[in-house]
Amino acid sequence: MFSLGRAKVAKMLSRIFESFLSIVVELIADNAHNNVKSIKEFELNLKALQKKLKLLCAKASDVEEEIKNSELSGRKKRRREVEEWLEEVRSIEKQVVELGTQVESEGFIMRLMDGGLPAKLIEEVDTLVEQSRNFGELVLDICGSGGDKLLTNGMVGQAFHENLEMVLKLLESGEVSSIGVYGMGGVGKTTLAKHIHNRLLQHSQGRVIWVTVSQEFSVTTLQDKIAHFIGVDLVGEDNEDIRASRLHKTLSQMKNSVLILDDVWENMDLLKVGCLVSVECCRLIITTRSLEVCRQICCQKKIQVSTLNHHEAWELFNETLRNEIELDSSAEEIARSVAKLCGGLPLAIVTVAGSMRGERDIHTWRNAYVELTERASGNDGMGDGDVYKVLKYSFDRLNRNHHSQGNEFNTLQHCFLHCALYPEDKKINRERLVREFISGGLVDKRKTRRAQVVQGHSILNKLVNVCLLESCVGPGPTECVKMHDLVRSMALKICEGKYMVKAGGDLKKIPKEAEWAKDLEKVSLIDSGIRRIEEGMSPDCPKLSTLLLTSKFRLELIPDSFFSKMQGLCTLDLSWTNITKLPNSICAMKSLKALLLESCHKLENVPYLGEMNELRELNLSYTAIKEVPQGVGELFNLKFLALDARELQMLPRGLFLKLGNLQHLELPFHIQVVIEEIENLKLLEEFSGRVKNVNEFNSFITSWESRVHDTCYTIGVGSYEVNLYPYEGRGVCHNKDLILSECNLEDERVFAEGIVQLTISKCKCVDPSIYSVDGLKTLRIESCGGIEYIWRSEVGLSSQMSTLEEIELVELDAMKGLIEKGEIGASAALAQPVFSSLTKLIIDKCKKMRIPLSGVPNLEVIHISDCEEIEEIFEDEGTSSLTLHKLKVLVLWELPRLRKVGILSGVPNLECIYVTECGEIEYVFDDEGSRILTLPKLTKLYLYELPKLKSLCKGTAAIICNSIERISVTKCPRLMNKVPVDVDLVVPRHCKKKLNQNCGNH
Repeated sequence: MFSLGRAKVAKMLSRIFESFLSIVVELIADNAHNNVKSIKEFELNLKALQKKLKLLCAKASDVEEEIKNSELSGRKKRRREVEEWLEEVRSIEKQVVELGTQVESEGFIMRLMDGGLPAKLIEEVDTLVEQSRNFGELVLDICGSGGDKLLTNGMVGQAFHENLEMVLKLLESGEVSSIGVYGMGGVGKTTLAKHIHNRLLQHSQGRVIWVTVSQEFSVTTLQDKIAHFIGVDLVGEDNEDIRASRLHKTLSQMKNSVLILDDVWENMDLLKVGCLVSVECCRLIITTRSLEVCRQICCQKKIQVSTLNHHEAWELFNETLRNEIELDSSAEEIARSVAKLCGGLPLAIVTVAGSMRGERDIHTWRNAYVELTERASGNDGMGDGDVYKVLKYSFDRLNRNHHSQGNEFNTLQHCFLHCALYPEDKKINRERLVREFISGGLVDKRKTRRAQVVQGHSILNKLVNVCLLESCVGPGPTECVKMHDLVRSMALKICEGKYMVKAGGDLKKIPKEAEWAKDLEKVSLIDSGIRRIEEGMSPDCPKLSTLLLTSKFRLELIPDSFFSKMQGLCTLDLSWTNITKLPNSICAMKSLKALLLESCHKLENVPYLGEMNELRELNLSYTAIKEVPQGVGELFNLKFLALDARELQMLPRGLFLKLGNLQHLELPFHIQVVIEEIENLKLLEEFSGRVKNVNEFNSFITSWESRVHDTCYTIGVGSYEVNLYPYEGRGVCHNKDLILSECNLEDERVFAEGIVQLTISKCKCVDPSIYSVDGLKTLRIESCGGIEYIWRSEVGLSSQMSTLEEIELVELDAMKGLIEKGEIGASAALAQPVFSSLTKLIIDKCKKMRIPLSGVPNLEVIHISDCEEIEEIFEDEGTSSLTLHKLKVLVLWELPRLRKVGILSGVPNLECIYVTECGEIEYVFDDEGSRILTLPKLTKLYLYELPKLKSLCKGTAAIICNSIERISVTKCPRLMNKVPVDVDLVVPRHCKKKLNQNCGNH
């Protein structure tokens, strides 16, 4: 019976199989054409996917690069949204690579089985691209972002202190929404506003927004400045009303914020700008020279800044002199009279006193008094204001004891006047200025380039010392200088008729031909809004030597006719413009010595340049050129050549064999150089580029430094990775930077001295002697297997390690610690700090790192993240407690086994503590020696996801932090909703209120 049943089942299954097979055959036959079509679609989709993925990965690379740069400060962390996005990009990239591999190995069958996968992945790629457009800020501010303190002069005079306290009291009262500060130019309005700004940063819970308005005012420019500060995206939006609406929406949500508009010259419609002033949201402070402007803007309170009285003026004058030997009574009496001639204006007092520094001879002081008296009573074309005449005296004194260049001004004066070509209130990069001094022939042409760089910086130092320029810090931070607007006005009056300066502001059209006088020598349209120069325009300027058209990617078109009557032009700067090609008329400019096209990102076409026999400087870095322009090899007088263009495909063989006068050479890092050609450049002093391997580097450096005394470079060795190399705008080299990527350092030794910055990436190296270089200041090592320690005590104390200022260690799987202390070297290591100069330490993704730090007394920034084995940060170094007097920032992030930082004895300068996702930590610090711990400069405290944290410091009854500005405590259940620090009663009431609002387990 069972056998009969099995027979029936087998027969039934046979019929089913035959039917199924028939259907399959029929389907295959019917769909053959469709399958071929599907394969074609698969191939097209796969190509489209690969193209889209390439763009996405480029975007991800840029995002990762920007994030890493921000995180280096130790004050920023990447947003989780952005990190998750990067992970998804990596996942998609992995899937596409696997898909391509499967296609190559499985071919037709795979395509039939999974034909829709490319289309699905394309959708995911498009989604990721769309997400990236809505990121906004990529990083979060670890230490808060109420604003940065502004550098400013000290407060002088009783009235100054009274005005400061009055403004702060008015703001604290909650009854005043707008305050106008007015007074004559140079009286100290901006200085007062800066002190107000800095005090508000210390004690206000809202944002403090500083914007310099200046004389060249426009609504869009002011909107851009405010938007940049508060993080509103206005890019691509030209409608002023829409821009104003976006600004207003953000400002209305910023409770208790203060907007400071410095140097307002005329009435403005704040509603049109987007600033709706109110006591609750955005309060306003303006500084202006006009009481009428205060009234027009409807300032509720108006405060006049008056000149200094005679006693205060002399105090400021004498303080600015800073003479090592006091003046005798007769000379001091005359000096007091000179101070009076400054009219109580701080700017005039500081400028004149600065120009008289070091003078003790009574005759010199008498002469100064006579000259200033004559200027005050005479008519020298400087206008009605006495302040101009006083400032002009300081300019004239630059000619004292200096040899003239054969015309009316000497080197110092010419360099000073050159600074006036920049927009008002512009922070001017020092290195850029020095480059311009060199290319403009303002420094000694007989010197080597390195000597010219030194001379240029010396000139700027002198101008700062006599108070005609101010030192300041730009973005980055970079060292900059700036001119006070009155000093700049004085400089432009001196050059009236010879300079035409319409820099900055909102100039939309090129000045008409009638404004281009025949006697013009220099014209500056820097950062204007000019987009096109009209066809046929041809200013007649036979004496014009310098034309600066650099802009913020605005200028798009220059007609051939424009340069036809400028045959004497020596310097033409078109950097940072949107031009796609150069007019052919440039080729006929026989006198041109400097052609500057840096960062013209759309510039692809450059005409034949071989006839520019006088050309000394050619900068084509960061342009879109794909080949070296024809004729470059014939420019025998070139001293400066920059060709670091990302799209450049090759360097022609023999290019540098004829350019024997080159002193500075920048080449793209994605192209390996022919080292024999570079070695042929006997006068080369500054070089950046990439060589094939360590042997080539050693050969080049040995040959180069045997014949050139002072060299500097940025050289890549081995493979090319874009994120390893510096950002745009290197220009003037001043260091020796070496980047080693995918090199075998086990078999090859690098021969180089004096390296200042060293980067080692994905290299095979175990012996730490590779980075034992005298003078090394910055060391970055990433993704290198085999490295366990930076320094081994068995080799004895290392002088090389003592110069290191910054260390960054990333993804070092074998890294155990900075120092390996053997039996011989342990006592020596404890007796003398190994890393005695180290100020910044960054350790990230070093999975085996666990040995605590030691020998780091000068650390200012500690940033340790994503290290699985670290249990404590500092060991006691043979003492009972830890002393880090200079420590400012402590960032500990994702350290799952961290139990403690160390026994704390002294961190008097600690400003920011950021501890997050450290699951085992119960106390950040130990302090068993005292019941009260005082952290006088702590302003920011962030504690996040610390489930076992009981207190900030073990063994203390109270932690006093009277400078605290922000506290954020999140997911720290054992703190029981209490503020982890105490604030003394002397702290202002509004600051204490802020603490209570911002602390808690959210």
